[in-house]
Amino acid sequence: MADKTYTTYEIAKFCDVYPSSVIHWIDAGKLKAYVTPGGHHRVMREDLIRFLQHCGIAVPKELGADERRKVFIVDDDVELARLIDRAFRKQPQAFQTEVFHTGVEALIRIGHAVPDLVILDIVLPKMDGCQVCKILKTRPQTREVKIIGISGKRFPMAEKELARYRVDAFYRKPLDLEELLAKSAELLRVELKPAAEPSREA
Repeated sequence: MADKTYTTYEIAKFCDVYPSSVIHWIDAGKLKAYVTPGGHHRVMREDLIRFLQHCGIAVPKELGADERRKVFIVDDDVELARLIDRAFRKQPQAFQTEVFHTGVEALIRIGHAVPDLVILDIVLPKMDGCQVCKILKTRPQTREVKIIGISGKRFPMAEKELARYRVDAFYRKPLDLEELLAKSAELLRVELKPAAEPSREA
């Protein structure tokens, strides 16, 4: 199922549009696709599901969709990354997470699996958060990914750079994990279950 691909005609049926509309989405970079040796477009199941969710279109049961939103946590502070990850994992019906400690690691993974949201530390080794943000927001395949920037230090220039690339939110450390979860749920249009215990600052 994970490797299933769909034609523009099949996608048009799912979305109740003409195949030409699907081709337009692909040409505009809104829907990720590849071209077969015969010159036909094909869309991977995961990319189709993400596109439908982003557009607010109900995902057909035939796609066998995992409706959880994919969240990548990128922070070189191992303990903080663990705390953020644990907070998101308390909402297993809404989120699935992966943790990375450098921007390079995250981008390599994103090349294979595009997330719905990236929690991105601004100060990272090898490649800082602003560089990661620039790459994500200037590539057609990832420009719709939501980004929440976080930082324990004040970097006015970095914050201006993030604003330039329309980062969806920015929080200073220590983080209010409850607020971070709520904002993530708002951006990704998912509902959170009532918390079993008070959240902690991180």
